[in-house]
Order: sequence, then C-alpha cells, then structure tokens
Amino acid sequence: MIQITYKGVDITESVSINRCWHDMYASGKSDTLQLRLNDAQNLWDVWSPAVGDEIRVDYGTISTGTMFVSRLIPQNGTFDIIAQSAPASGFVPQNKAWQKVRLLQLGAEIAKRNGLSFVSYGVEDRLYSFINQVEQGDFPFLHRRAQLEGCSFLVYSKTLVLYSEAYMEAVPPTETMEVAIDGDYKYTDRSSGMYGSCVVESGMYSGEFVTDINVGNIYRPTNIGSIGSDQEAERFAKNLLRSVNKDCYSGFVRSHILPGYAAASTITLSNARASTWDGTVFIDHIRNDYGSGKSKIFFRRPLEGY
Repeated sequence: MIQITYKGVDITESVSINRCWHDMYASGKSDTLQLRLNDAQNLWDVWSPAVGDEIRVDYGTISTGTMFVSRLIPQNGTFDIIAQSAPASGFVPQNKAWQKVRLLQLGAEIAKRNGLSFVSYGVEDRLYSFINQVEQGDFPFLHRRAQLEGCSFLVYSKTLVLYSEAYMEAVPPTETMEVAIDGDYKYTDRSSGMYGSCVVESGMYSGEFVTDINVGNIYRPTNIGSIGSDQEAERFAKNLLRSVNKDCYSGFVRSHILPGYAAASTITLSNARASTWDGTVFIDHIRNDYGSGKSKIFFRRPLEGY
C-alpha cells in the first residue's frame, strides 16, 4: 500500500521498507518523513542519493506531497532518509528591509524566493510602514510575523499555505472521531497557566488586550520589533495572547490511520468515556506510522474571544 517516488521515479518495487513515519504539523514545524529502508547490500550508497533530492510517499489516498531530503544515514544493513516539506533555503539567514508592504505580499515573496507557490485562507492583508529582516531565515521570519497577526503557515507539496488560525478553527468539521470505551487517548488541561492579558511595548507605542477569563497573569512578550501605532500594538497583543494560550486545552488520540484527517483542520470529537471533551477540536499534529497502519492525532480546543 506504500508507494515511494524518488526524484520522479517509482522505486517501490526496488526497496524493502523497514519503517515509514510521516509527521504533519499545522504550524511551527515542517512536515517530516522518516523512512528506514533495509539495505543489506548497500545499494543506496551506490545510487548516490543527496540532500535536497525530492521524495514522495503515498499511502492510499494520503500523501506526503513532494518533500526534500534533509539527512541521509547509512547504517549496518539499513539506510535512513529524513525529508522535510520545507526547503532548506528557507532557514538560511537573510537580510532585507521592506517599506509599505502588505502581509500577503510578504508571504508570496518568501514563497517565490524558496521555489514555492503561495495560497492563503482568511488572512487580513495588513499594511506595514516598515519591516526589517535581520539575519533571520525566511521561514522563522514569516512565522513570527504570522504570530503577530493571529496566523500560521505550513508547507505542503511545494506550496506555502498562510492561514488565519481563528478562520480555520471556525470551519465546520466534516469528520467525526469516535473514541471507543477502550480507546487510547489523553487530555490535558493547562488552564491554570493561562494569561488573562497581554501588554506589548516597543518604542513610543504600546497596547494591551484583556480577555474575559478570570486569571491575573500578564504576558509581556519581548523582541517585538518595530510597531507603527498604538492600534497595531493592541492588535499584536491580542494575537500574541492567542499564541501563548492556544494549547491550554489539548490532547491526543491513537487510532488506525484515518485518510480524511489533516493538520490545520477541524474534526468532531466523540468520546464514550470523557464526553465533557466532546465537540469541535483543531488538529495541530498527526503522526502516521504507515508501516503499522497507526496514527497519533494531536489536537486542541479552538479558542474563543480572540
């Protein structure tokens, strides 16, 4: 059921798969493929694979999309291939200054600079008077800018997808995950560590956002960079508070592989033993073990009031 395409060639019948793990992330990390092949005759060394080569794994209707080899690990009798969805070029430190630039323009330019196409979902196209990228890789730089605007991004099959977290969390679920009585799951409530407000200060501007949750913890982020107005500071405070609080109600479920599920999407959770957690959840990480046909699905409750 597993199909491996390497540099555009289907090599499935030429290899023996020992392990195949595929991690999909909604934000903050690049999708990762960990492929271990049996290689008793050291054929992979003869084939001369290289970092940057393109690889794709398909498992029925699920696919890693095109990924880029980041590490090659020959061992005694096996050969490990580690690949990422995001090209390595996006992590090389860069320097650039933008004036009168919009958020979607930033995303599109960074995607193009790294050989990717670009799409967005629910993103408000903010205008910035000045932004400075100093010794930062394109992807870490865009990740921080996305956080300030309540957004995230992922890279899948040579496409950079920038999305509003609140927008994606509000998309009605089309799938329901039924957790059986003997299901393997864990829920975590970190609400005691939530922040009730956030204060942002940079230069002559400052802003604050206060939630209606009854906690006194104040979040004071640092290294914000340039801010153009008090209104912008207030917007950043709201979105950074979302970022630091969003994982306070989270969990995971282990199951057989479910082809309709993807990171950065919503599903309906239904648990026979813990019905108080039933309802819509947002998937932020899926680990598919294609060798065993098992999945571990990590999720969080959507935030309200942000």
